[in-house]
Amino acid sequence: MVTGARPRVVRRRAAAAAWGLAAVLLYLAITPAVWRAVPARLLYEGEAPPAPYHWVHPPPELARDNQPPTGGTGQIGLNPTGSGSASILTDDAQAGVIFPHDSVAPKAGVTAAVVRITPVDPATVAPPPPGLVFDGNGYRVEAAYQNGGPIALGRPVTPVLRYPQHATVLLRWSDGKWTALDTKRVQAALQIFAASDRLGVFVAARPAGGGTGSWLMHGAAAVALVLAAALAAVTLRRRRQPPPAAS
Repeated sequence: MVTGARPRVVRRRAAAAAWGLAAVLLYLAITPAVWRAVPARLLYEGEAPPAPYHWVHPPPELARDNQPPTGGTGQIGLNPTGSGSASILTDDAQAGVIFPHDSVAPKAGVTAAVVRITPVDPATVAPPPPGLVFDGNGYRVEAAYQNGGPIALGRPVTPVLRYPQHATVLLRWSDGKWTALDTKRVQAALQIFAASDRLGVFVAARPAGGGTGSWLMHGAAAVALVLAAALAAVTLRRRRQPPPAAS
């Protein structure tokens, strides 16, 4: 007769259930905090990696296969008290600007504002601030009332850019200078965003010489993921093995 086998199986199942419950509780705790920080639906979603980056001025090693980036245009509806909310994206979804409700001040007799996003080589705008290098395209965001004239912003807007490698900060070119914005990142989607109280040229940037460390961090994360998967597989295999018969 086998003795002690059933209690061992019960303990293993209880431990597995406890770990599963802990994972669920962690997910429920983290998700609201994360999604409060993200202003809108991501430009890229799903488990597949983002598509290859489209450069205005690609690095030499990527020039052969590069596809030029696209711009985007859109309208924001206006009423006598302000504007509705709108998200304007480029056609390739590499950049967008989120205009929250009442972000565009009303103008008598005008029912819409027109927004245009144009990809540019940021190096042609101005050199980056000291200690930083650009990471990807710049995007010039312009908006005008339908009958002409630049819009007046009543609330900050949120530019969202996809970056190709290691960006850590979102820069804005306006009033003849680069301004580093209070930046947030979604690393899994290679996206960066920030609130901005004015329009201009936006570009992602990173510390000069910081690429190697970032690649090492990604490599370490990948190794850790592989090791965790291997450990989980071994543990599952052991759980499936029948317990040894007692002598």
